[in-house]
Amino acid sequence: MSEAQSAEGLVDRVREIIERHRLEDSTAAPSHPCRCGQEELSDHSRHLAQEIVARLGLRPERAGDVKDEIRYVSAWFDDELTKLEGAE
Repeated sequence: MSEAQSAEGLVDRVREIIERHRLEDSTAAPSHPCRCGQEELSDHSRHLAQEIVARLGLRPERAGDVKDEIRYVSAWFDDELTKLEGAE
């Protein structure tokens, strides 16, 4: 498998995870229910980022960096979801 095919497969897996974890109602109160069934989420982007990390089996090299990495991924996905929601 080439590097491009591998990257494409990774993108497809991330898209599937995002679809499984879309918010049910983007106009709801601050605690939104997720399509996965999780309710009362005050930080859906963090929930989504944690699911992606878990589903892809990503393991940080040092436990001390986990929070910073999750914050970064969470902020990035929040930005991407905002862009996607604006396109719909």
